[in-house]
Amino acid sequence: MLFNSYVFILIFLPLAWSIYFFLNHFRLYKLAQVSLVLASFVFYGYQDWRLCILLLTTIIVNYAFHLILVQMPEGIGKKVVLAFGVIVNLALLFYFKYWNFAFETLYKLVGQDYVMKNIVLPLGISFFTFQQISMLVDSSRQGMERYGFWDYSLFVSFFPQLIAGPIVLHQEIIPQFHDLRKRKIDYANLTSGLEYFILGFAKKVLVADFFARICDAGYGSLSQLNVYSTILTILAFTLQIYFDFSGYCDMAKGLGRLFNFEITINFDSPYKALTIAEFWKRWHMTLTRFLTQYLYIPLGGSRKGKWRTYLNIMIVFSLSGLWHGADWTFIIWGMMHGGLQVLCRMGKNIIAKIPKWLQWTMTFSIINIAWVFFRADYTRQPFQLLERLFAGGGGWCQDVLLEAACDNTLGIVLLTKMIVPEIMVIIKQIWAAVLFGFWTWVCVKMPSSHEIVEKKNRSGGYFIFLGVLFMWSFVCLSQVSKFIYFNF
Repeated sequence: MLFNSYVFILIFLPLAWSIYFFLNHFRLYKLAQVSLVLASFVFYGYQDWRLCILLLTTIIVNYAFHLILVQMPEGIGKKVVLAFGVIVNLALLFYFKYWNFAFETLYKLVGQDYVMKNIVLPLGISFFTFQQISMLVDSSRQGMERYGFWDYSLFVSFFPQLIAGPIVLHQEIIPQFHDLRKRKIDYANLTSGLEYFILGFAKKVLVADFFARICDAGYGSLSQLNVYSTILTILAFTLQIYFDFSGYCDMAKGLGRLFNFEITINFDSPYKALTIAEFWKRWHMTLTRFLTQYLYIPLGGSRKGKWRTYLNIMIVFSLSGLWHGADWTFIIWGMMHGGLQVLCRMGKNIIAKIPKWLQWTMTFSIINIAWVFFRADYTRQPFQLLERLFAGGGGWCQDVLLEAACDNTLGIVLLTKMIVPEIMVIIKQIWAAVLFGFWTWVCVKMPSSHEIVEKKNRSGGYFIFLGVLFMWSFVCLSQVSKFIYFNF
């Protein structure tokens, strides 16, 4: 089920919220918690009920490991159980996500053809697998609390963060399940939760999906693009993924707050970053935290000399790329960011002397180029697109992109019927340039959603604006699209 769908907004969310607080009102606290777990399973299995079997199986298996680990004494036996538990989770992830990729690569190395297995990637498996691995590792540590089954189940399956994160830690969310103050309707949380949800909803429907059409048009006409159109195609995906993931994170945080749960911030205006290192402190923040705590530090972190540190960084970012998708384009993307992190460490004294505007320009340009590999449909495609930057020739934005940028714009459509075609082409060119410039400016200069929502003394006009924004977004729901991170 998608957050940006009629069935979620009009049926699922009102029912789940009402049942939860109705049961809490009569102090049926455990039943209320169970209702939220069941609602999360309905959400997850809406399109394919078999997904619920997979999710339930992983919860039961990992909860058993949790019970064993919290009761075992320290020693080699505990480490063996932990290693086995982590391997079980990674094996499941490997089968569903990497089996075909791994064997296709091996077969190519020996010059043979591989027949792909028909394996469907379950939604959110990368997220709830990492979340449960973090629980297993923490369960092996001294002083870890033993959690009940329903606490653990809700920790894993809570629908706002189930499919695309954030990757929350148990100590951040499970204690909130037992806070009686959170069992009552909190109108301040209700208001701010709706604010987050509406802002995220608008980002996805009105902005991300708009730039997705332009990006798809560009990638669909790769060999015909001139230099300017190539730049806009690259920038279109940069803006699409920004507002797509930002929108999801806002909606997830808002949904959590509707139920009085605080979900960890996972996105903090990453295009404001002056360096690649800062970018990763702002983009998918909980993935960065997970990889730091559960991979980078166990590998030795920065404690074993600079060259070992650089190797650890490359390992972490290469695996981060692979985590995003089973394709060499994702691995290249991860390695690019890892290599840039290493260069930033090597040259931090030099970088500090560069003017901030130039630091930002360099960082933003590099991020754009790296996204080309992330977006690619096949391994050669990013190189073909980047080639157009040098061999595409001059000229203005081409018709294929202009049509995608202007076709659904009411004012442009009306003007097309009133103004001669030669003048209309110029208007469309200006309109496209203004749109790209404006939304890039929003990414770089506007406050983040949590800075807006958490600000006190907001005016009545702001809430009227939110109402209009919600209705506008709702009306535009005719073409529902998945969030990009649902693919991972």
